[in-house]
Amino acid sequence: MKHKDCNLSEIYSAIQGEGPFVGIRQIFIRFSVCDLRCVWCDTPSSLIRQEFCNIEESTGSRNFKQVKNPISHKDLLLFLSRLNPELHHSISLTGGEPLLQSTFLKSFLPVTKQKFMLPVYLETGGHKVEELNEIIEFVDFISMDFKLPSSAKTRDLFQEHREFLKLSLNKNKKIWIKIVITEDTLFDELLFSVNQVKSLLTNQNYVEIFIQPVTKINGSKPPGTDKLLEIHSKLLSSYPHVRVVPQMHKLIGQK
Repeated sequence: MKHKDCNLSEIYSAIQGEGPFVGIRQIFIRFSVCDLRCVWCDTPSSLIRQEFCNIEESTGSRNFKQVKNPISHKDLLLFLSRLNPELHHSISLTGGEPLLQSTFLKSFLPVTKQKFMLPVYLETGGHKVEELNEIIEFVDFISMDFKLPSSAKTRDLFQEHREFLKLSLNKNKKIWIKIVITEDTLFDELLFSVNQVKSLLTNQNYVEIFIQPVTKINGSKPPGTDKLLEIHSKLLSSYPHVRVVPQMHKLIGQK
């Protein structure tokens, strides 16, 4: 695959359903391939390289055509232009893990920002630090995950998360953290994550943390109501910038 080609799962227009931008309209570019295997992943088709990408033909129509991967820099710009960029708040890079294709993004993002005059929103697992450094100057908003081993069933990523957040703060980027929790989540891991964030902050800044109860999938279930209230109360006593926000797009039946 050439540096000016990418492997995508889908391109479409939708309403953002997570974090502080809930309710805004974005163009979503979903990249294929992820190096993690979170048990609650809701886009399994994006975990591996796809032969075809599903491209929405007009804004919000949900009429898709298939285009063979890889997709060129030029063609991706054309597909985005057909989705009425002027109606959208920003372009969301999601996945999969977008940063696994950082070489492509490094050449693509400057042209995209100049052409459409839209901010770039990066949704990421928050563990590819070197790759982030390659493109961070072209990114406006970063939604990073803290993956807890007890809920995501991944390896320990705390050090990678710390370095990722540290780089983002040093570059003065608008960043927030999403932590998906399940009935299996260990509170000690949650508290450790919050303390990691606190340790990197100065008196002049803060980072919002979004606790996201898992949407039932693959046997993963969210904590009960009482447990969720207890968790939130304990976290707030340690750090006041913690919010609980479910996947709102799931509640309204969107991607």
